[in-house]
Amino acid sequence: MNIPLIRPAPPQLSLAIRELESIERSGIYSNFGPVNTRFERELLLRFFGGKGACLTVCNATLGLMLAIKEAIGRAPRGEFALMPSFTFAATAHAAIWCGLTPLLCDINRADWAADCSAEFGLLKQYAGRVAVVIPYATFGYPIDLERYERMRERFDVPVVVDAAASLGTCSERGLGFGSGFGGSVVFSMHATKSFAVGEGGLIYSADSDRVARIRAMSNFGFGESRTATMPGLNAKLCEVGALLGSLRLADYDRVMQHRAALFNHYHDALPECEFQTEAPGKQVHQFVPALLPSQLIDRRAVIRAKLADQGITTGTYFSPHLLEQPYFKEVCTAADSMPVCEEISKRVISLPLFDRMTHREVDYVAECVRKVINDMKHETREGTQGIEQQVPALFGAMNNPVRENHL
Repeated sequence: MNIPLIRPAPPQLSLAIRELESIERSGIYSNFGPVNTRFERELLLRFFGGKGACLTVCNATLGLMLAIKEAIGRAPRGEFALMPSFTFAATAHAAIWCGLTPLLCDINRADWAADCSAEFGLLKQYAGRVAVVIPYATFGYPIDLERYERMRERFDVPVVVDAAASLGTCSERGLGFGSGFGGSVVFSMHATKSFAVGEGGLIYSADSDRVARIRAMSNFGFGESRTATMPGLNAKLCEVGALLGSLRLADYDRVMQHRAALFNHYHDALPECEFQTEAPGKQVHQFVPALLPSQLIDRRAVIRAKLADQGITTGTYFSPHLLEQPYFKEVCTAADSMPVCEEISKRVISLPLFDRMTHREVDYVAECVRKVINDMKHETREGTQGIEQQVPALFGAMNNPVRENHL
């Protein structure tokens, strides 16, 4: 078999000829046209109960930049953007483009998101110098946003949530992740995400005025007709991108159900691995992140190579974590230690998951992973036993040194 880590499957424009012809007849291709307006309304109703507002953007990185800039204003209160080191490079890049220095913290062992005590410790240590907090909803996990509301009130610092892989994650009541949150929540619609469009992003907030400001910022800061009244850039999603989003939304429930079934299959088939704690409600899955056994922490590269020999492509999101990457090592500030982040990033492996993947393919991947792990464990035990057998002889030689002959 040949199984890729991700096989992008955005909607097929070739099957939407009438919709494309309608865009051509309208003569509107961007600038918040009718297709995009309808798509934003569909998203708001489908995922957020119709409360607040949604804004599409041409990609999630620009969405983060806009949301951060709107949150900190023209004169940030501090120079730091607090975020976990276990996240994607775009999170840190967005903060840097907004003139901030990423302040990196440790993560927790349950959901692999920013650790509460680590965040509070840095907020106290750098009191008055943190301009924004940017938590990451790791791999689509619904982190506790009420905690960030309390953090915002206690420390008087805005919060922008990086929810790149979370579009479709929902509570037990069926509300999408981020619903009711007063800050900005930024989602990705990149081709590699479960909500695959190609390039695209979404900003949601329960605060409609906030979204209106960001909308103006995404259109060159035009708060008035062709007049810049605030910081701006061009981050608009084109009409064809919005059409792709609407087509994806129409079939997304089936896609999420299939991906969830495959993920659960992996979970049951790989007791040798550790997974994120189970999310309340439903979590969308971009791929399958898992932790290799701790005794194999230094064998991941060998394990991945052996899986590649079997036709299985794997990844290591997010390893190296931010502080291990050359550029961020130079420009970021970090907590004194990040033991959990260090461990998780060394043990994590990303296993294949895509829309058209079959349960038979999951069985094949899981079987190969189990075999490689068990073979590695056996080799490790044999190596340890060999060393243990050699130790008494070595100590014996040390206790009975060869005497030199002196003439």
